[in-house]
Amino acid sequence: MKEFKQCVLESYRPLLEEHEFQELPKRKGESVNPYSVRIGNRTTVIEVEGIHYGSAAWTKLFRTSDADSDYYGLPIRRLLDERAPITNKKRSKQISQLDQIREDAARILANAADIIAGDFSAIDALVERQNKIEEERRARAPSPEEKAANIAASEAGHAFKAGDFRKVVDLLSSHLSQLSKGQQKKLQIALSRMDNG
Repeated sequence: MKEFKQCVLESYRPLLEEHEFQELPKRKGESVNPYSVRIGNRTTVIEVEGIHYGSAAWTKLFRTSDADSDYYGLPIRRLLDERAPITNKKRSKQISQLDQIREDAARILANAADIIAGDFSAIDALVERQNKIEEERRARAPSPEEKAANIAASEAGHAFKAGDFRKVVDLLSSHLSQLSKGQQKKLQIALSRMDNG
């Protein structure tokens, strides 16, 4: 833990020396990772947590106002990926946990001066864009009725191939309004074969 903490504090030394950041107490609670270090000033909190049994680190960013009090924080990595993406050439091998802490700190220091200074507008805009994309995705997602019809149609397809026309009729009959023309035709064939069988 000592080496982890020293690495975090050294990596963010410019914030501690020039931006009134200081080390903060750990979060309260039983599930708090002992391998976590928090630093912050009057507007911004950066939390670095050791994950994957010491093979990686997760850097999170929060407002000090606790407006982002959920465990995940603000999407700082997504913002950094937009502003200064790491290409595959730059990341050709797996790096150590401490190197990841140093890399994340260097990226934040070089590309997130506005956030460090308490201007969260870029992250807020990013969150708004993500929420809009998610809203559109949900709007395009099939309804529960459509999902049920798709599952029934898939099972009916297997039953049709197996010649189990009773099962085809049972599966598709309760989803008539959701059936495609091909599925409706399959249902008609199954009904006629049941009648003839």
